[in-house]
Amino acid sequence: MIRQTSNHEETISKTENRATVMSTVQMFSPDIAAQYGRKMVEIESRGNGDQMSALERVGRECGLGARALRRIINGETIPTLPVFIRMRAGYLNICERQIRKLEMLIETEKARFGHEPLEGIGAEVQALAAKIEAAKRAR
Repeated sequence: MIRQTSNHEETISKTENRATVMSTVQMFSPDIAAQYGRKMVEIESRGNGDQMSALERVGRECGLGARALRRIINGETIPTLPVFIRMRAGYLNICERQIRKLEMLIETEKARFGHEPLEGIGAEVQALAAKIEAAKRAR
């Protein structure tokens, strides 16, 4: 609802700006940060007893303490925009490492069994690596 005032144009522009800000804020929601954190801990975890160590490793990757990261994942705290950006950068770095591991495995299998069975997979992995690189530059 737009309130009619003597400076009607100013009221409309303030409302429009607020709508723009809201859409930007929704893009950096705490839920997305928590999802990034959960996924990173899942990737870094080496088994049932490794949750705390995985939290510490992911926290170092994001520039956070293990407790702060756990609180973001559990929804106890709302991350600020700089924290969200660091978490996203950490997530992209972990994805990039996973792609490099996959490339090494494919190269090993190519050396073992030849190029034909894995020819298409290598191109798909390269495409994924390019997408991650593009996402890192888009920050």
